[in-house]
Amino acid sequence: MLQNGEILGGMYQVIGEIGKGGSGIIYLGYHLRLQKQIVIKKIKDINVGQINTRIEADILKKLHHRYLPQVYDFLEMQDGIYTIIDYIPGHDLSYYLGRNYNFPEETILKWMHQMCEVLEYLHSQKPPILHSDIKPGNIMVTENDDICLIDFNVSLDGEVSKELQGLSRSYAAPEQFQYALDRMYGKHSKIVLDARMDIYSMGAVFYRLMTGWTPDAESGMPYSIMEMNLPYNNGIKAIINRATAWEPSHRFQSAKQMRKALDNVERMDPQYKALTNLQILTAFGSGLLILIGIFLILFGTMSNKKEKWQEAYDSFYEITESGTDSEVVTEGIDLLNNGSVQGALKKYPEKKAEILHAIGDSYFRQKQYEDAIDYYKEALDTGEVQENYLRDYMMALARSGQNVEQSVIEIEYPEAAYMERADVELIEAQTKYTQGEFEEALIKCEDALAQSTDIEVSSLICVLESEIYMEQEEYTKAADSAIRVTKFDSSKDARRRAGSLAFEAGNHLEDTKEKNGWYEKARKYYETLCQDETCSYEDEMNYALVLQALEQYSDSNVCLRKMREEYPDDYKVLMWMCYNYLGIGNQKGSMAEVESDLNFAYSSCKYLYSQDESMTGGSDEDMEKLNELMKQLEE
Repeated sequence: MLQNGEILGGMYQVIGEIGKGGSGIIYLGYHLRLQKQIVIKKIKDINVGQINTRIEADILKKLHHRYLPQVYDFLEMQDGIYTIIDYIPGHDLSYYLGRNYNFPEETILKWMHQMCEVLEYLHSQKPPILHSDIKPGNIMVTENDDICLIDFNVSLDGEVSKELQGLSRSYAAPEQFQYALDRMYGKHSKIVLDARMDIYSMGAVFYRLMTGWTPDAESGMPYSIMEMNLPYNNGIKAIINRATAWEPSHRFQSAKQMRKALDNVERMDPQYKALTNLQILTAFGSGLLILIGIFLILFGTMSNKKEKWQEAYDSFYEITESGTDSEVVTEGIDLLNNGSVQGALKKYPEKKAEILHAIGDSYFRQKQYEDAIDYYKEALDTGEVQENYLRDYMMALARSGQNVEQSVIEIEYPEAAYMERADVELIEAQTKYTQGEFEEALIKCEDALAQSTDIEVSSLICVLESEIYMEQEEYTKAADSAIRVTKFDSSKDARRRAGSLAFEAGNHLEDTKEKNGWYEKARKYYETLCQDETCSYEDEMNYALVLQALEQYSDSNVCLRKMREEYPDDYKVLMWMCYNYLGIGNQKGSMAEVESDLNFAYSSCKYLYSQDESMTGGSDEDMEKLNELMKQLEE
């Protein structure tokens, strides 16, 4: 440990320790020649020897950017290595987060733009510099309210350092976290980290600033930012949503691309409909001007086509994040058949394969396995064979009842021979499930889970487990498995499944305490789903019914009254309101206080029920039960 007053290298005087960073102890110091405050950072012993001091110093000292601190020196001393950098007065973003600051839209936009500028600068170096540890604690806010990106002892570059030296679990990209897991388990990682890792981390930081929720490298964003009611326009939210996409190919591919999106933030709004303004060039004068005009028209047409393709692809990706499976299928097929983007689909076969695979995923979730097989197969044959494409294709084959022989598939797709053991176990579990061998399927699931170091695979295993337990009518185990999925997957689909199965578990229990425990879990998931202004009818109704099951009748009716405004002709909304009024009456020991509201709701409900065409030739048991209860009250 350095002593106060100690002088390093005859130039840098130690004032005192001010903290500990991701890779070392930090001291406030004084530059005796420049007569200014500096930061002296000792690299932890565990990191000594992991960097090439001379090369690292040359890389960092040459950096000059207004949103970076100046690196003055690297000192290699007997007790360690020290970095000498500018002292940046102010506080880091974690300081403001810890004090529950609210960040206005203009500030968010300004800081995001500045971060893009500095990352664009770093990533354009030769070799490119990847920060690899972007987090609130490494982003200072200066006295001018600008940002300054600090802590470069954990930088990576493609030629100098192949090792992962910085990892903040909350803000690391999924591939960065997976890379760390591979290293931890002594596995040779196929992952190549690039600039999109920093794009994700920056997006994760601003997700935290805007939502208050902390991300996680293993499970991603807790909730989709597009589903939250926040004081930011949808364009900004869409930019964050894309920056934090799970797959690197779905993110902005560079800081420059993200900066341009910020410059045109309104174009990122999913509701935004671009109007194409055609400029007519009037040819007059010399033949040279005519040629220039023709060139500009051709160039503009090509640019317009590229822009249309990007907008169409971005729009489809947004639907895969927040839309229903039927919407994904419809929009995906429309995009594949869109004549104006056929050129782009040929030029970018990997993008076409992503669209095909997304459609296959939607069919798989809807248990339309034959359709899923067709789209998975086409995705495999269109672009470079991806391991997850091959796994999902084989899973769909297994679910459709076909015998999945890996040796046969290896002939067509040699990549199958290199599938991870967890993937193979998962496919075998799917086969056992389809054959009705549930216990064997569960054993395979546990084997697969023990082998898995991949978040997506772990999620798929838990989903399969929940389906198997439901087949066996083991409702609490099914709900437990569904809840485990949400640790890996924060999508609406995963939360909806967890809420539904937790509710189902509660419905099949006798003990009131246990029953209410599961209802509370269901309430939590449906509550988050209903925070979205565009949440589905089913989510709103299930939320109201969970509250009713918890005997929170008044809260349930608040939800149902909101639904009444949206669905004025739906008798079921009024029917469940009647049940709530009956519940309130029972709690109070008298129907006197609710009699007027109950009778009004019931009379409207009866009329709508009589007009409901779906009830022709049939009946609703819940409605018939309500009719009997109301008759008993009249008696």
